[in-house]
Amino acid sequence: MKQSLQQSTTAHHVEHIIIGTAGHIDHGKTSLVKALTGIDADRLPEEKQRGLTIDLGFAYLDLDSDQRISIVDVPGHERFVKNMLAGATSINLVLFVIAADDGVMPQTIEHLEIINLLGIRHGLIALTKKDLVTDEWLTVVREDIKNIVTGTTLEHAPIIPVSVVTGEGIEVCKSAIKELISQIQTRSNTRVFRMPIDRSFTISGYGCVVTGPILGGQVSVVDEIEIVPLKKTLRVRGIEVTGERVDTAFAGQRAAINLSGMKSTEIQRGYELSAPGYLQPVNIADASLRLIQSAKNPLKNRTRIRFHLNTSEVMGRVILLDRDTLKPGEETLCQFLLENPITTEREDRFIIRSYSPAYTIGGGKVLRYNTTRLKRFKEETLKTLRILASGNLSDIVEQIYLGNTVGRGERLFAPAIDDISKQVNIHPSIAENVIAGLIKKGLLLKFVIEGKDVIIHRDVIASLKGQMLNILRVFHKENPLKTGMEETQLKTLVAAGFTPVPKTLKAGIGELRQKPISGDNIHPLLLTAVISVLENEKAIKVTDNKLSLMDFMIEVSAKDKGVADKIEETFCKAGFTPPSMEEVSTKFGTNGKAAISLLVEQKKLVIVESGLCFHATALNKLKEMIRDHITKHGTMSVAQFRDLTKTTRKFAVPLLEYFDAIHFTRRMGDVRILL
Repeated sequence: MKQSLQQSTTAHHVEHIIIGTAGHIDHGKTSLVKALTGIDADRLPEEKQRGLTIDLGFAYLDLDSDQRISIVDVPGHERFVKNMLAGATSINLVLFVIAADDGVMPQTIEHLEIINLLGIRHGLIALTKKDLVTDEWLTVVREDIKNIVTGTTLEHAPIIPVSVVTGEGIEVCKSAIKELISQIQTRSNTRVFRMPIDRSFTISGYGCVVTGPILGGQVSVVDEIEIVPLKKTLRVRGIEVTGERVDTAFAGQRAAINLSGMKSTEIQRGYELSAPGYLQPVNIADASLRLIQSAKNPLKNRTRIRFHLNTSEVMGRVILLDRDTLKPGEETLCQFLLENPITTEREDRFIIRSYSPAYTIGGGKVLRYNTTRLKRFKEETLKTLRILASGNLSDIVEQIYLGNTVGRGERLFAPAIDDISKQVNIHPSIAENVIAGLIKKGLLLKFVIEGKDVIIHRDVIASLKGQMLNILRVFHKENPLKTGMEETQLKTLVAAGFTPVPKTLKAGIGELRQKPISGDNIHPLLLTAVISVLENEKAIKVTDNKLSLMDFMIEVSAKDKGVADKIEETFCKAGFTPPSMEEVSTKFGTNGKAAISLLVEQKKLVIVESGLCFHATALNKLKEMIRDHITKHGTMSVAQFRDLTKTTRKFAVPLLEYFDAIHFTRRMGDVRILL
């Protein structure tokens, strides 16, 4: 890709596919690219001086007069495998190069292992330097190649002998490439835009330009994008694809993007561009991992490794979740604890290399990024990861609705479409289709609450239903003379994560033990939905915002009724100067407190403030007296109320504040008026 953003005179159809080279040093990768494209992909002065590819090179191949495809040329030297990986993780088709005179060499094997681990299924094998060997030797090398690719993703790749000196096989290569790209499924434009950065430089008159492969979605001029991990939002000034200015670049293409408001020196390889707020830098990734068969040693738990993902390389440790040692050729579930942050999504491919000396030992797929460390040997955790590893979208989305963290390290019991889209790495339209399928199967239930669609898994509903019903059962046993529990109290207990298994009933609702299903990220409308289900099923009833079991009725014994009658008579006689609740409880003993609660439930007594209540008839009489006085005089002061009722300030002030609270009166300075 040229370091310019000048408008080309010819517009080409650029395939949404990237070709990448692979192979041992000095086997002719760059020379083959030049023979195919006419472009020297060695761009660094040191590379041209030494004749050695050190870093990624870029070119494009014109297959027809208007059909163009991007090429990434990678270094073959063992010292630069990390640079090779920065280019290899995004390619769709590999041009695997083996020199006929050398045959299979160490980096041939390592690069093949990398291609296999990355799951690159399309490619061709270019047997270069054909002009330097005899036909007999060429046959021997062919057999060696067939042996090493057996069982890999390149097992059925065509082997094409070529010579950049004589030109033999070059057109055959082009024809094979054209046929192969017709078989490749391109990356999805319906995903959210994402582009790992492999290069950053400055062009005079334009400023900062970054390049990289677009892994998903699309980006257009004037779009706002975010650079991660810097979390800085920038505007796209210009875009170039394969040497031509374009308005929009798509998934599967390589692009050069001109950014405003950023210096190229502030950007490193491994940073990523994406839609604002979509990617988050993290230090933990859950993954499936396979150790290559040729690994020199088994991989032990907590081994320090080099973790390569897209264009980034970070150090970290691998935590084996179901074993202590991973043997060569085995696959397992693991968690990577990384020393520096990365950005990743579900199904990102990665490679791990040994820490020192550095060589490839394995690779796999990211299942989710995480924010917390997982406990080893936990079957529930392993079950969730196995579902993620299966790749079944329906099962994965269902896991999110069950409250299992999948993509973002969050527990969400009633997530929205956008939550699903981000966690599962799919477009919102696809998420909608998957959710609709789960609703049709009855696994998800849809509610409309306060004008909002709330979707909840049936098992979450069932669990919370059981939790609520058990809490109400305990409440009724502890408070047999109360109509029910306040709705807000029930919601608070459930949202706080409590389940009704008290040590004793006397321990009270406040001593209930914590239950795992609830959590900080519980949807605010979820509990409302559960209560509505219980009401529709006639499992509970709601009276004056108090919830009770449908079959619950207050049962008053003759003794309790006798005590309650006496207490009610006491308050009736006391009128506007009643005794305190503490005085009544002391006079009538333990039955007194329960009787007061019963009278309050029956609305015969009204609590005006803590410890002070009045009989309902006294309050009604006071309301008439206040209405008459204010109607005649316009206002009422505390002193006037006290004289009118022949009470003391001890009763006058809380009574007037009570009438303010129930919106019968309103205070204006030192007086009250009617509302």
